[in-house]
Amino acid sequence: MRIAWVVYGALDQITGGYIYDRLVVERLRRRGDVVEVVSLDPAPRSRALAGLALAGRLARLDPEVVVGDELCFPELGPAFAALPRRIARVLLVHHLSAWELPPGPRRAALALAEGAVIRLCDAHLATSATTAARLRREHGLGRVDVAPPGADRLPLRPRAARDGGPLRLTFVGSFIPRKGLLELLAAFERVGSARATLVLVGDAARDPAYAERVRRAIDGSAHLRARVEARGVLDDEALAAALAETDALVLPSRLEGYGMVLTEAVRAGVPVLAARAGAIAEVVHDGAEALLWDDGEGLVRALSRFIEDGALRASMSRAAMLRAPALPTWDGAAAAVGAALAHAAPGR
Repeated sequence: MRIAWVVYGALDQITGGYIYDRLVVERLRRRGDVVEVVSLDPAPRSRALAGLALAGRLARLDPEVVVGDELCFPELGPAFAALPRRIARVLLVHHLSAWELPPGPRRAALALAEGAVIRLCDAHLATSATTAARLRREHGLGRVDVAPPGADRLPLRPRAARDGGPLRLTFVGSFIPRKGLLELLAAFERVGSARATLVLVGDAARDPAYAERVRRAIDGSAHLRARVEARGVLDDEALAAALAETDALVLPSRLEGYGMVLTEAVRAGVPVLAARAGAIAEVVHDGAEALLWDDGEGLVRALSRFIEDGALRASMSRAAMLRAPALPTWDGAAAAVGAALAHAAPGR
């Protein structure tokens, strides 16, 4: 199949959405599909003109199907409207941009703009059943295909032996408001335990203003200064090592379309502490390998309980190791995407 895959910027960016796109594209190519990555300027002078230019590029490529990452919806709208009908249009949704905003006029306007693009598509592809269900409910869709991310990206490392020192809790994610890092720091300070440290792994350059608030929160607290370490962005080898060394992954996100690091941690035998947001309750099992919470007080209780209860930590680690063999794979993700694209473009 001839496929055009539309994203902003380069495909090698280190976020969950770009990692998903890149690993699926690689595997589709291995399967024999011809995949052309079409990179867009993330800040054009005119979204409408950029969309019409995109339509021209796509028409010249003449693929059987175009996969547009939902982040690019301002350009996908004009492009999808102008494309010849022989080219199938598929929207890949990690989560809708409108879902990141609080209720209000801005969110409503963004939802209308995204809805217009959704209606232009021949097929819709989500990375979790939770996201697919919300798309069907909010936009009146019938079929939404689901292709969950794989858990087998990182090399497996032996779990580090406990040396009797402080527990290590690890946050992995970009320093952006949606990831809830400030709330985590506030809760960790409230718990105030000398028995735990907190490691922050992720990109602080995505939102410099928010990252500065994180830095000030740490610098303004003696407890946080002594017990929080920021490591920045790690490559796959270093991230695998960090997971092998940690006692728990902590993910306080307000929204996750899937949350790839969740299953990557579980595959490494790492318990998960996470907010009950978006698809998280679908991806990890509360009361088994995960403890989930619903609000700030729940976050404080989950941290305190995990730090103080050694039997709970051991039980969660065992549950993670038992679940690991059944986790999704990247080959499975590519197969599901390929099947969805074949359904969208039969005989084209």
